[in-house]
Amino acid sequence: MDVTPFSMWREEVDVVLESKREEFALLGYPKATKEDIWNCVMEKLKKKEVSVRLHVLVNDILSLRLNEYMNKVTIDSYKEGSTFASNVDLNDLIEDIETYASNNRH
Repeated sequence: MDVTPFSMWREEVDVVLESKREEFALLGYPKATKEDIWNCVMEKLKKKEVSVRLHVLVNDILSLRLNEYMNKVTIDSYKEGSTFASNVDLNDLIEDIETYASNNRH
C-alpha cells in the first residue's frame, strides 16, 4: 500500500502524535519524537492492503504500543549500523531501555 496520501493528514493528526509522544515520555522514553512515531505508524500502514480512512490512522497512532515503537527503533539502528553508533550515545540508549524495562516490572 502506498502511504503517500497520508502525508496530507500529517498536520491534522499532529495533536494525536503529540499525545502519543507525551505518553511515551511518561512511560520512561522521553526521546521519542512525533516524526519517529509517524514513521512507525506509516510502516505499519504499508502492510495493510486496503485503503485507510483518517479515523483508522488516528486509531493506529493511539494504539501504538511502546514495545512496537522500540522494536522499530532497534531494527532501524541495526540497519543503520555504524552511522547509528556515531550519532547516538549508546549509553543513553541502554539507560532508556533499562528505564523502560524497570517501569514495566511494577
